[in-house]
Amino acid sequence: MKEVTFTVDGKEITVPEGTLIIDACEENGIYIPRFCYHKHLFPSGNCRMCLVKIEKNPKPQPSCMTQVSDGMIVYTDTPEISEMRKAMLEFVLINHPLDCPICDKAGECMLQDQYMEFSGDKSRFNETKVAKEKLYHFSDKILYDAERCITCSRCVRFTEEVSKTNKLGILNRGDTSYVALAHGDTFDDPYSYCVTDICPVGALTSKKFRFKERVWYLHKTESICAGCSRGCNITIETKDNKIYRVRPRENEKVNQSWMCDFARDFYIDPMKNRTSGTQVDHKNVTYENVVGEVVSLLKEHGNEMTFVLSAYATNEELALAKQLIDSAEVKGIFTKPDRVWHEGSEEVKSDDILVKEDKTPNMTGIRKIFPAAKDLSEMIISDYKYAFVWGPNAAVDKLDGLQIISLSAMRDQVSDKAKWAIAGRFAAEKHGSFTNCDGIVQPFRRALKGENNYDELIFFVGILKGLGVEPVGRTVEEVRKAAE
Repeated sequence: MKEVTFTVDGKEITVPEGTLIIDACEENGIYIPRFCYHKHLFPSGNCRMCLVKIEKNPKPQPSCMTQVSDGMIVYTDTPEISEMRKAMLEFVLINHPLDCPICDKAGECMLQDQYMEFSGDKSRFNETKVAKEKLYHFSDKILYDAERCITCSRCVRFTEEVSKTNKLGILNRGDTSYVALAHGDTFDDPYSYCVTDICPVGALTSKKFRFKERVWYLHKTESICAGCSRGCNITIETKDNKIYRVRPRENEKVNQSWMCDFARDFYIDPMKNRTSGTQVDHKNVTYENVVGEVVSLLKEHGNEMTFVLSAYATNEELALAKQLIDSAEVKGIFTKPDRVWHEGSEEVKSDDILVKEDKTPNMTGIRKIFPAAKDLSEMIISDYKYAFVWGPNAAVDKLDGLQIISLSAMRDQVSDKAKWAIAGRFAAEKHGSFTNCDGIVQPFRRALKGENNYDELIFFVGILKGLGVEPVGRTVEEVRKAAE
């Protein structure tokens, strides 16, 4: 691709031809304020906060609508531009309510941040503010406050360009304009929470997060969504070992800036039917006791055992599982879908945006590490006496008559039936990496501390050492130490 060189605030910059000034500056450490512009939406140029001075051009230009050209000279912080930004902020704030003390956006509001950085002037407005609707229920998920809205049109453009539901539009003109649904319609968009992420102010809020916690008290952990094989990059926000909010994290190659609604609820809603502790013959025993018995089983009956893999497993756990299977000479290796889509559920089966039909995060990792593994439906039950079942959703009829070792974070018929049961962890409770549907390996960090359950990585390390095998792999060892 052809490159062009231009100068901004005395700094010479080279970027690909066609790059917008606002993007070129940001990629080189120069921030230009904005409200309406979002890098993954088509520019609209309606807020005028991003105006810059271009040499030989008689008037300031919106940097979100102007492409860089060779030899262009740009100024982002002249006295003229500074005054224009102050004027725009004053204009935006004329009818904006003083809701900061009760607004969920406080602490991450672009209007707050840019007022403090680019203005700070006291208000000169002494007239009555225009009153608009405060509690407009778009859906059972999203609430709209028209008074806070600065009509940047981000949400409208999102439904037009990304989710393609075309649910939202702007009605009226001037200081009476507001975002609305069609008469009698509801905002049943499978990506509706995304509008709360991109709203620069507190106009669009999530009902689930509303008034739950101040954002500056939340601990943010970079993670990978385990809702399907797309592997959207996410940030899990927690306090006191509880998830309050899950938001998308930008990754151009995977999910840009988006994630589906189901995945957020998948993390935020309390997980039901969690397993806990360790049991043998349905009686609580110590963790060391179970590890010892599993080691003995593998030593004596590995050639009579089938190992059913979990698509919720991390690559590091799968690497250790392979070492264990090879060392104990386990007879059969099978896979299963740990979670499947059910007709009638609110979840999207698949789409052309992000959602994949495979509802597990690491089936690609399994196929890479265990290329010969077969689906559990192909297993001939008479060939085995024992089954090591990892993760939920194994077909219980395929295991009838076998003695079962269950390692799972979720309780189901198999874990209830198991003679040896170990409570595992779900993705937010451990470190590791998943390989997504496109073969991209993505690491993530633990957001929650597991309670009365056990890290699978440490479990497999204990089993291997019990078998007299030293776990190998630098990456595995690093993750194991981090998990301890």
